[in-house]
Amino acid sequence: MLNFVWIDLFKPIVYTPKIYFMKSIITPVLEEISNTYLKQQLLQHFTRSGQEFNTIQDTFKRLTSATHESEKLNVFFHSWSMTNNSAMTVAGLSNRLTMLIHKKRPVQDEALLLRSITSLNRIVDEDLGVVGGVLHKDIYYKMATHFCKGDQWMQMRYLTPEAKEFKSWKDRNSLKDTDLVTGLLTTVVHEIYTHGEVEYILPLFEEWLKQQEGISGRDAQVILAWIIVHTGPTEKNHFYHAIHAVEQYTQAMGIRLEDYSLETIISDYMQRKAATMASITAVLDSAYELN
Repeated sequence: MLNFVWIDLFKPIVYTPKIYFMKSIITPVLEEISNTYLKQQLLQHFTRSGQEFNTIQDTFKRLTSATHESEKLNVFFHSWSMTNNSAMTVAGLSNRLTMLIHKKRPVQDEALLLRSITSLNRIVDEDLGVVGGVLHKDIYYKMATHFCKGDQWMQMRYLTPEAKEFKSWKDRNSLKDTDLVTGLLTTVVHEIYTHGEVEYILPLFEEWLKQQEGISGRDAQVILAWIIVHTGPTEKNHFYHAIHAVEQYTQAMGIRLEDYSLETIISDYMQRKAATMASITAVLDSAYELN
């Protein structure tokens, strides 16, 4: 049984400045899940992504260890957002599940299908303002606009091809692949990866703000609210909901979850994420010129 823990988004939170590697953040959560097949698959295939984790971590360290011109920061915040902006994709996947009923497709257990849809919808409550009453796109906008000194970062010209490909691949899996299990498993992978990322980057961003602008404490929390609200139990809960959604869906449809391997999904996810972050690093390290 997985226990969910909810947080008050407006309650002051104290964070340790110690920085852990992403994989060491993710692994303990994976070891807690009760589905032994998913646990084995996730542990096995994330373990093989060491180089990708290093590439991603290097980008965040390069970003937060120096001062960068606004044009380069515009590229970072627009391109990075394409790898973590998934609320609408999850909502679209949920809609695809409801269409099984609407179009009268064969379903072995409609009650279980409803529970799967319910689990999937819980992943996007915070993003869509259902919990906390704040749209997460608004607090991402505030964070990015602070660092970029304006909202030029929203322009499409600041999107790297690799970031565009990551988003396109993820949307294809969730919104176009004929096998809905592919979208559900992609959601599982995304949620646990994101947990590791936000926990890893928070102390880096806090130190960056402090060193570059002398901002700390409550003022820093306001600027970094998008990262903070995803730390702690938030993304872990989303991961648990994603697991429940795929378990309930496969049971509702009479599908064996054990017939699916996560190897390709995890490999594709991590390679595309690393390629995106490497493209951002190239921008940070070079004299950037607009096309």
